[in-house]
Amino acid sequence: MTVLDAPASASAVTVDPLVFPSRFVGTTDIDGWRIKTYRVCPTTGSHMLAAARRTVAATLPLRPDRVGAFGVGFLVVHLTECRLLAQLNWWVRPDELYQHTFAAPPDAPQDLAPLDTAAISGISELAIAAHEGAAWRRHVIANPAGPDIEAYLKDVY
Repeated sequence: MTVLDAPASASAVTVDPLVFPSRFVGTTDIDGWRIKTYRVCPTTGSHMLAAARRTVAATLPLRPDRVGAFGVGFLVVHLTECRLLAQLNWWVRPDELYQHTFAAPPDAPQDLAPLDTAAISGISELAIAAHEGAAWRRHVIANPAGPDIEAYLKDVY
């Protein structure tokens, strides 16, 4: 029997993305970048969102037009059981997504620092990224009328 064929045990962990309801909280101008912001988990407070926005502002390229970026992206802020996560994603060239991930203790959102592990995302963040990727493809890459950044910014999860 392979691992894939093994029966699920009574203690198996299941993850339901509905347990962590994600919510779009607005598009913010951060130093000329337009960043869609999402909150995962209802207890992610406004002070945590503000700390995440302050932290990511310092990591975005100063001039998106000089690095092949479009000046748009998305930020996902998630308060987990053990830390506050902030994932900044932005679009470069037609089909590349760049990302910086930050973490802090839940009680110290002002201490967000670059994550130094190989972690990528949880299921909730991946669901948002999948939506954003599909929206980017629809409105920018595969749009017969040409790239429509405004339509992309209005297309939220």
